[in-house]
Amino acid sequence: MPTRPQIYATGLLATALCLLGTDPVHALDAIDTDGPDYVESSEVVPQDHTQYEVDFTSVRDRRTASTGNSFSTPGLLKYGIARDLELRFAPSGYMSEHGQSGLGDSALGVKWHSQDRDPVRGLPAVSWIAHVDIPSGAKAFEGVALRPSLRSVLTWDLPHEFALGLMPGIKSDTDAQGHRYTSAIFGAVLNRHLNDQWRAFIEASAPQIAHASDGGILASWDIGTAYLVNNDLQLGARGGVAANRNTPSSFVLFEIAQRF
Repeated sequence: MPTRPQIYATGLLATALCLLGTDPVHALDAIDTDGPDYVESSEVVPQDHTQYEVDFTSVRDRRTASTGNSFSTPGLLKYGIARDLELRFAPSGYMSEHGQSGLGDSALGVKWHSQDRDPVRGLPAVSWIAHVDIPSGAKAFEGVALRPSLRSVLTWDLPHEFALGLMPGIKSDTDAQGHRYTSAIFGAVLNRHLNDQWRAFIEASAPQIAHASDGGILASWDIGTAYLVNNDLQLGARGGVAANRNTPSSFVLFEIAQRF
């Protein structure tokens, strides 16, 4: 006949196995990332969780006499402070361009998930992202004054595992001479889930739509893919080419994202 300690230990073991095998309360869906595509996610990090995304980006620019590659490591650190709200810290990371190197500026922001998607009614998931870029980098890469921006992300689920994302936005910027100007932001991406681990996308991105005197339009066409290693870890890549003569010729980006 089993003793009381044996019964107690067996009960604990059975309870633990039941919790591990059947408890859905603490289970999280697969990580939802803002990259590697330019159009960000309309979802936020789960409450009380942290997520980072780090890019390794190489850009080829043939517009100037000093043709060559520039390199940067922009990142994004996010923390879910509520069910529909996350805090964001976005450093430009290490930058190397035209023979100069150092850290770039950083941005602080928030993302608010304001509407859940409803495929039956044709409603998209909607989020709002507010950022402020802060002049905090090395002298060679430091911007002028605070540069606030506001973006919205809308994502529709489509048939056959497709999803469409749009990201309009607006930004207030300042050039080296202290001239303040406003530019628009826009991105459109078509995603397709190939299976439980892989997705691929094609995209049009315009991080700046401004008057010619303020830098004009910067726009690219790109394609990419993401691979889900596990529910909390994703690897991704994106490559693109210029959509006009005002934009650097081409780029390639690799990303690692993890949630914990």
